[in-house]
Amino acid sequence: MMGNSPAAEEGVAAVERALSIVSAFDEDAPVLTLAELASRTGLYKSTTSRLLVSLRRCGFIERDHVGRYRIGPQAWRVGSLFAVDLTLEKILRPIMDELSAATRESVSYYVPLPETKPAMRMCVLRVDPMRRIRDNFHVGNRLPMDVGAGGLVIRAFVPPYRKEDDIIRKVRACVSWGDIDAEVCAVGAPVLGPDGRAIGALVLSAPSVRHDIAWANSMKAVMRAAADKAAQSLRLLGNFSAPATPEEIKGDVTRRRMAARR
Repeated sequence: MMGNSPAAEEGVAAVERALSIVSAFDEDAPVLTLAELASRTGLYKSTTSRLLVSLRRCGFIERDHVGRYRIGPQAWRVGSLFAVDLTLEKILRPIMDELSAATRESVSYYVPLPETKPAMRMCVLRVDPMRRIRDNFHVGNRLPMDVGAGGLVIRAFVPPYRKEDDIIRKVRACVSWGDIDAEVCAVGAPVLGPDGRAIGALVLSAPSVRHDIAWANSMKAVMRAAADKAAQSLRLLGNFSAPATPEEIKGDVTRRRMAARR
């Protein structure tokens, strides 16, 4: 079969070399020089330098004012999404399964991607009903933050707070009808951290031909209850904040090093 052919498994050498540079950093060496990176990866300095240009351009590596390199925010984002996905799968999947079974519609969980310009959100969990006709969407897909029920309920609860989102903040839910797809309606509710900021959004979506606006509005209370249950579950497990910032990760690494020396 084509998928098992040697050609299909060869990979791309340049990609593997670039990833070896990213993998060269660890807790004991979060900052490295060009020479140190070349030594750790076994690559020529010239090759390492060229790859670093591409990695910096894509945000996976940063370079300080004296020429030293460190992991960039894009690498942090990818890693944090992996950690978030594992945690949320365990905590939120039962809630989403129950909601999808009760409504016989699709349920998604979105997290904000605050570093993107324009601001975006990503679907990290999805549950679909056993129905032949449903809206099609996939984990990993991104959507704008300023359109759709999921985007609007996240935007309403993260700075900068906009006057036009006052009603969403008051109701803690939002209905969208054909905003992104003319044939899809959705109802979203924010999952809030203890500081009142949105760490994500639960979204119920369905083909609009099956429902009317009265149904969508009646789902606001259902979605609020599900989002509150999700927030409470995250809080009980101590996972009630957005993915840690690079500064928080650095502080955690420092604390672990100090503990190891004791």
